[in-house]
Amino acid sequence: MRVTRRLDIPAVERALREVQSRFAELSQQFTEPRDPFTDEVLLNVVEGYALIDEYVARGVDLFNLQQLDKMLEINATVLCGTDPARRREFAQHLEATEAHFFNNVEGGIKDLYNWYCSYGSDSIWKRAAGVYVRILSKPQLFIEGNNRTGSLIVSYLLMRAGLPPFVLTLDNAEGYFNPSSVIRNSAKHGVKALYELPKIKKKYAAFLEAKAPETDKFFLGDTLAPVSQGSH
Repeated sequence: MRVTRRLDIPAVERALREVQSRFAELSQQFTEPRDPFTDEVLLNVVEGYALIDEYVARGVDLFNLQQLDKMLEINATVLCGTDPARRREFAQHLEATEAHFFNNVEGGIKDLYNWYCSYGSDSIWKRAAGVYVRILSKPQLFIEGNNRTGSLIVSYLLMRAGLPPFVLTLDNAEGYFNPSSVIRNSAKHGVKALYELPKIKKKYAAFLEAKAPETDKFFLGDTLAPVSQGSH
């Protein structure tokens, strides 16, 4: 048995709705235009947080070879939620995403898994930031939804280490979106990547660590819930 702190999902939704209500204003500070922050996008992300909270509570290890496919469920959730009808509507896209995820030699799950295993001695901040960089840089891990899925996987890694999740707020939106644009436009392979990506990772790790105190509020107080280490 171990203990884990559970997410306050309504508090996460409130923070995201604050960002949504001022998204047009915030967007003026972004270096690249962003898609509208619609209710559908917001609610799907909230469902994504509920999913990673459940993963952490159950002791799911996303980087266990038998559990890697659970990352696909995070991506499917941010794209189309959990409604069966929407899943059927997205079935062809989800199937293509799965093929891309497993078969893309340069940017698929094998690349991410190998990177993760190679940097086990990094701090959790650098490891989480590196995973985000690896997901988002070109070629990306998923066909769509890499920013949202990557942030949820970052939150999952932080929560498994007993740290607060990353949740988009009014205070951190610019610091999240602008580096994400840099990462999205960076290649994960080649000479340039050898010196560029470590610097980006270090800077993003510092950002995550600096913002952690404010996101501790998204945990349910000091509630500790005993859970099983199983689910491998």
